[in-house]
Formats: sequence, C-alpha cells, structure tokens
Amino acid sequence: MKQLSLLALGFLLCLGLTSSAGAQTCSASASSINFGSVSPISNNAVNATGTISVTCQWPAITFTPNALVCLNLGAPSPRELKHGGQQMQYDLYQDPAHSLTWGSIYNGTTPISLTLSKPATGNSVTQVVTVYGQVAGNQPTVPSVGNGNTVYRQEIGGNWTSLNYLFYPIGAPSCVSLILSVGAFPFSVVATVINNCSISTSNINFATVSVLSTALNSTGSITARCTNGDAYRIALSAGTSGNVVARQLQRTGGGAVNYQLYVDANHTTAWGDGTQGTTMPTGVGSGNPQVLTVYGRIPAQTTPEAGVYSDVITATITF
Repeated sequence: MKQLSLLALGFLLCLGLTSSAGAQTCSASASSINFGSVSPISNNAVNATGTISVTCQWPAITFTPNALVCLNLGAPSPRELKHGGQQMQYDLYQDPAHSLTWGSIYNGTTPISLTLSKPATGNSVTQVVTVYGQVAGNQPTVPSVGNGNTVYRQEIGGNWTSLNYLFYPIGAPSCVSLILSVGAFPFSVVATVINNCSISTSNINFATVSVLSTALNSTGSITARCTNGDAYRIALSAGTSGNVVARQLQRTGGGAVNYQLYVDANHTTAWGDGTQGTTMPTGVGSGNPQVLTVYGRIPAQTTPEAGVYSDVITATITF
C-alpha cells in the first residue's frame, strides 16, 4: 500500500509540472504606423516609427525562465501603400538607419528577435520594440485623387504576421528553428499624399535699343511642379503700375515704357489675374516639371529718356 501511495503522489507531481509548463505564453500587439503628410514632388524620403509590445508570462515555478520571441513579417519587400489602383513604395526596418529590412523566416529574410527573461519578482514581463518605416524618395508621379489629399494604406493582416516563441532554460535557440506560428499581430500602415505645387521663373530680357519705333518681343518661363492629378492655375500680378492691362517698365528717377505679358505667341491674350479680361493658364500636375512660356511685348511708342527700365511681377500658383 505504501508503494501505491508513492506512485500516486508521483503521478500528481507530474501533472503539476505539465500544468506549469503550459502556463508559459507570449503575446504581441502592434501599433499602426502613420507617415503623415507626404509630398511626392519633393522627392524626399519620409520616415515614421511604430511599436510592437511583447508580453511573456511564466508560472510561479519554472525551469525555463527565458523566452526567445520571433516576430515575422512576410509582406513582400519593398512594400506598397495603395489607394485603389495607385501605389506608393515604402518599407519597414529593424534599425533607425533603415539598413535591416524586417522580414520572416518563411521567406528566408530576417525577423525581429528578442529575448525575455522571467523577472525576479512577478510572473510577466513586457518589452516594446520600435519598428522604423520609410516611404522611399524619388516617387514624383505618385498621384492624389479627386484633386484633394489622398490616404494611401496597407493593412498588414494575420496572414503576413507570425508570432513564434520558445521557452528554454539555457542555450538560446534561433528563430530559424521556430517554424510553428502561435499567434499574429495585425497592424496598419498609412500615409497621406498631399496636393502640393512649386514654381520657379526665368526673367524676360528685352533687347537694348535706341528708339521704340517697332515692337520688341521676348520670352521668359514659369516652371510648375504639382502633385500628379493636382489641378492648378497661375496668376501674374500687375507689377509696379498696379494695372494688369497697362503694365509698365519704370526707370529710377522717372520715365516709363508700356509693355504686356501674354499666354500665346500671337500676343492676343494677356496673362494676368483673371480681371479686366486677362487670363490665368491652368493645368494638371504630372509630378514632373511643366514649363509654361511667358510672351512679353513692348509695343511701338514714344521713346522715353535713356536708361534701364524694369518691372517686378509676382507669379502665384493656386491649387
């Protein structure tokens, strides 16, 4: 009978150890990653970060106080944020230098790995991992939609994330050996492509003449660069005369020369601010530079006193 009692006690102790081992678990949850406003025409990369919170729990008594946790991300690299059929490339990295892409053992790339150990007091520990995202630069033709700021998104679901872990006493295993997924940690990645424009100009220089007995023509240019799909218009100010239909080149000390700016080579449609019969050229951005020619003309007129005559015109792009 004593022998039977010892066997029964041994069996109960084995059950207790099995229960303790089964209480060891790890879980992970990820924050969203939001790049905020992205202007493709800047050609600049945009960075953002997110976090993954990993928690491991142990029973009060354990012989495996360490846990290797492997966070696998299987979404193809480079990754894509999408809006309908449009896409913008980005990627996720394990380091702030964006040199080590976050990957997965299932496609032969490198997952995020971390080791958690049972604390001296308490039965659980949480570690937060930073994930580094970067929208690639040099994507000028990424479009906005509907002539407004446009949200691009990728939902990283459970089919692309895998939580693998193993508790061990000493001698850490490797992530490659942990092929069984025991959880997922879905999250979203978001960026807002903004409507944006920039302009630059070149001067209009008329020839040096002695008399203004015939018309003088010259050209300059305005280069507009707007987000792909972004409608814009460009206005030209009146200059120092204050009148878009009666512009004047003026000389320091007095004197003026009448001139006008046009949208066409025939000098028939004055380029202004939309008032007094002037027009403002319009266009739709492509993400690449678009050059608009400005046609200047000085009509024949009474020649004023000799000197240098000039005017300053402000070009304003509205989008």
